[in-house]
Amino acid sequence: MNKKLFNEWYKLKNSRLIYFSVICVLFAPLALLLLMIILNSDPKYTPITYLEYMSMTLKFITSVVSVVLYTWIAAEIMGREFRLDTIKSQLTIPISRTDFLFLKLTMVSLMTIIITSLSFIVALLIAFALDLSGLNLSITLKLFFVYLKATLLILPFLYFTIWLVLQFKQSFIPMIINGLILVVTFFVSKTGLYAIFPWTAPTQIVFLASDKESTFSIVNSYHAIIALGLISMFFAYRRINRMEI
Repeated sequence: MNKKLFNEWYKLKNSRLIYFSVICVLFAPLALLLLMIILNSDPKYTPITYLEYMSMTLKFITSVVSVVLYTWIAAEIMGREFRLDTIKSQLTIPISRTDFLFLKLTMVSLMTIIITSLSFIVALLIAFALDLSGLNLSITLKLFFVYLKATLLILPFLYFTIWLVLQFKQSFIPMIINGLILVVTFFVSKTGLYAIFPWTAPTQIVFLASDKESTFSIVNSYHAIIALGLISMFFAYRRINRMEI
């Protein structure tokens, strides 16, 4: 398994995904830094604290970055096999199609966890450099585990994208679909359905965590996310095992 994962990493190391991953790491912390500078320069607003800055960064990751950038990484990891026509050799060497799919899901999951963790570190360094009020070790440790939890909650989006790539044998159409989902997400977030819509449910779980603020409970939010992940993996498994190459 380690050799197979290393092989996946080696393929990514020689692609543009590494550079795009760096953009993903920096995008949320720097975008929110600019917003923080604008707000702090306005006397109408109180200075943003460390907890507020880190929370805004995480919310931006779960609501926008995950749907647009993280899903693009997932689409590219699978889609480049079709674009470069390497999937034929991948599925004809002594590796089962199920193992091949599992490797892709594992690689996407690991990359997402690493990128989110690095985004957390970048945001932490920015907060430390700006000496934001409220910065302490106890809050930082708690925030880190919240970031990790949020990452696990957005993984089903990526599994859904992998299934779409397998379905269309390319990454362009899946990303169009993800773009449309992002638009739907903005509309759903203003209704009571945001708690059970898988792409907004992570925000309900991480930031609200109160049954009183939504028609649906936190349990319903978990159910929606788990259902998306299981359904996506099932259809991806069925698709790759029925695929003609």
